[in-house]
Amino acid sequence: MYRRYFRFLTLAIVLVFTVISATTSATTVTAQVVRTGDIAQKIYVELPEVPLENEYFNRRINKVDSNNTLISRMIRYHAYVKGRPVALRLDWKLTMADYLGANDTMDLATYPGQDILAVNPIDADRAAINTLSRKTRDRLIERLIKYTHK
Repeated sequence: MYRRYFRFLTLAIVLVFTVISATTSATTVTAQVVRTGDIAQKIYVELPEVPLENEYFNRRINKVDSNNTLISRMIRYHAYVKGRPVALRLDWKLTMADYLGANDTMDLATYPGQDILAVNPIDADRAAINTLSRKTRDRLIERLIKYTHK
């Protein structure tokens, strides 16, 4: 009798945690809308040493798109390509590791800007991140968390 009760109780607990986990995940994904341009501008004001990397020709507007920056692409890569939460430091560290070649392989076909810019900016963006000091990269992550988590 106690075995059946214990199995039922275990199953009920697993079911409750599964429902809570699924609900939390769905809420996180749907609530993640990030205004990349505004956030990038704020970060560039605070960290002018981070390269803009905004000299790419945009085929849609038929001119150089100065608003399509390294930071705006990094945010889009993090939130929309990788689907990582914007509020967690560890996830931003993983994104930084992607850029440094120490974590996931970055796909040329899904990198932000590849579909509208004349040249895919992935190689230049990765090179720009590699030029930053560790301290600057950490400060960049702090700002990304600060401005995307509102």
